[in-house]
Amino acid sequence: MPDWNAIEKSFLRLSRQQQLGELASGLSRFKGWLLRGSENREVASVILDESILYVSLLQQESTEFNELQKQLLFWRHNWLTITEQEAELLKVAEVSVTWSEKVLEMSGLLELVK
Repeated sequence: MPDWNAIEKSFLRLSRQQQLGELASGLSRFKGWLLRGSENREVASVILDESILYVSLLQQESTEFNELQKQLLFWRHNWLTITEQEAELLKVAEVSVTWSEKVLEMSGLLELVK
Protein backbone atom coordinates (compact mmCIF):
# COMPACT_ATOMS: atom_id res chain seq x y z
CA MET A 1 0.00 0.00 0.00
CA PRO A 2 1.40 3.42 -0.90
CA ASP A 3 2.60 5.81 1.79
CA TRP A 4 0.18 8.63 0.95
CA ASN A 5 1.75 11.02 3.47
CA ALA A 6 5.16 10.63 1.85
CA ILE A 7 3.65 11.00 -1.62
CA GLU A 8 1.86 14.19 -0.55
CA LYS A 9 5.02 15.68 1.00
CA SER A 10 7.04 14.87 -2.08
CA PHE A 11 4.42 16.39 -4.38
CA LEU A 12 4.20 19.59 -2.33
CA ARG A 13 7.99 20.09 -2.61
CA LEU A 14 7.68 20.37 -6.40
CA SER A 15 7.15 23.61 -8.28
CA ARG A 16 3.64 24.18 -9.66
CA GLN A 17 4.96 23.39 -13.13
CA GLN A 18 6.40 20.08 -11.94
CA GLN A 19 3.21 19.26 -10.01
CA LEU A 20 1.19 19.67 -13.19
CA GLY A 21 3.73 17.51 -15.02
CA GLU A 22 3.36 14.79 -12.38
CA LEU A 23 -0.42 14.90 -12.67
CA ALA A 24 -0.26 14.75 -16.48
CA SER A 25 2.16 11.81 -16.28
CA GLY A 26 -0.09 10.00 -13.80
CA LEU A 27 -3.13 10.40 -16.01
CA SER A 28 -1.18 9.00 -18.94
CA ARG A 29 0.14 6.05 -16.88
CA PHE A 30 -3.41 5.45 -15.63
CA LYS A 31 -4.57 4.90 -19.20
CA GLY A 32 -1.69 2.55 -19.92
CA TRP A 33 -2.28 0.34 -16.89
CA LEU A 34 -6.03 0.42 -17.35
CA LEU A 35 -5.73 -1.09 -20.83
CA ARG A 36 -3.09 -3.72 -19.97
CA GLY A 37 -5.63 -6.30 -18.86
CA SER A 38 -7.62 -7.13 -15.78
CA GLU A 39 -4.56 -8.31 -13.84
CA ASN A 40 -3.19 -4.74 -13.98
CA ARG A 41 -6.33 -2.93 -12.85
CA GLU A 42 -5.08 -2.78 -9.26
CA VAL A 43 -2.11 -0.69 -10.41
CA ALA A 44 -4.48 1.54 -12.37
CA SER A 45 -6.59 1.92 -9.23
CA VAL A 46 -3.58 3.13 -7.22
CA ILE A 47 -2.64 5.59 -9.97
CA LEU A 48 -6.24 6.84 -9.94
CA ASP A 49 -5.99 7.42 -6.18
CA GLU A 50 -2.67 9.21 -6.67
CA SER A 51 -4.24 11.49 -9.29
CA ILE A 52 -7.15 12.24 -6.96
CA LEU A 53 -4.64 13.22 -4.27
CA TYR A 54 -2.69 15.46 -6.65
CA VAL A 55 -5.82 17.21 -7.85
CA SER A 56 -7.03 17.77 -4.29
CA LEU A 57 -3.68 19.37 -3.43
CA LEU A 58 -3.79 21.55 -6.55
CA GLN A 59 -7.39 22.52 -5.69
CA GLN A 60 -6.13 24.12 -2.47
CA GLU A 61 -4.55 26.87 -4.59
CA SER A 62 -7.06 27.14 -7.43
CA THR A 63 -10.44 25.86 -8.52
CA GLU A 64 -9.32 25.30 -12.13
CA PHE A 65 -9.38 21.54 -11.61
CA ASN A 66 -12.99 21.20 -10.43
CA GLU A 67 -14.07 19.36 -13.56
CA LEU A 68 -11.12 16.96 -13.44
CA GLN A 69 -11.70 16.31 -9.74
CA LYS A 70 -15.35 15.44 -10.39
CA GLN A 71 -14.31 13.10 -13.22
CA LEU A 72 -11.71 11.27 -11.13
CA LEU A 73 -14.08 10.89 -8.17
CA PHE A 74 -16.77 9.57 -10.51
CA TRP A 75 -14.35 6.95 -11.81
CA ARG A 76 -13.36 5.97 -8.28
CA HIS A 77 -16.99 5.66 -7.22
CA ASN A 78 -17.87 3.56 -10.30
CA TRP A 79 -14.61 1.59 -10.49
CA LEU A 80 -16.15 -1.89 -10.43
CA THR A 81 -18.66 -1.07 -13.15
CA ILE A 82 -16.00 0.59 -15.30
CA THR A 83 -13.56 -2.31 -15.05
CA GLU A 84 -16.23 -4.86 -15.99
CA GLN A 85 -17.17 -3.19 -19.29
CA GLU A 86 -14.69 -2.90 -22.15
CA ALA A 87 -16.54 0.05 -23.72
CA GLU A 88 -16.35 1.96 -20.42
CA LEU A 89 -12.65 1.19 -20.06
CA LEU A 90 -11.96 2.60 -23.49
CA LYS A 91 -14.02 5.70 -22.74
CA VAL A 92 -12.20 6.29 -19.45
CA ALA A 93 -8.82 5.78 -21.15
CA GLU A 94 -9.70 8.32 -23.84
CA VAL A 95 -10.84 10.93 -21.33
CA SER A 96 -7.75 10.32 -19.21
CA VAL A 97 -5.44 10.99 -22.15
CA THR A 98 -7.36 14.16 -23.03
CA TRP A 99 -6.91 15.43 -19.49
CA SER A 100 -3.25 14.40 -19.47
CA GLU A 101 -2.58 16.44 -22.60
CA LYS A 102 -4.53 19.42 -21.25
CA VAL A 103 -2.68 19.41 -17.91
CA LEU A 104 0.70 18.96 -19.63
CA GLU A 105 -0.05 21.97 -21.81
CA MET A 106 -1.06 23.98 -18.72
CA SER A 107 2.26 23.08 -17.08
CA GLY A 108 4.33 24.81 -19.75
CA LEU A 109 6.87 22.00 -19.60
CA LEU A 110 6.65 21.41 -23.34
CA GLU A 111 7.77 25.01 -23.93
CA LEU A 112 10.99 24.30 -22.06
CA VAL A 113 12.07 21.69 -24.60
CA LYS A 114 11.48 23.81 -27.68
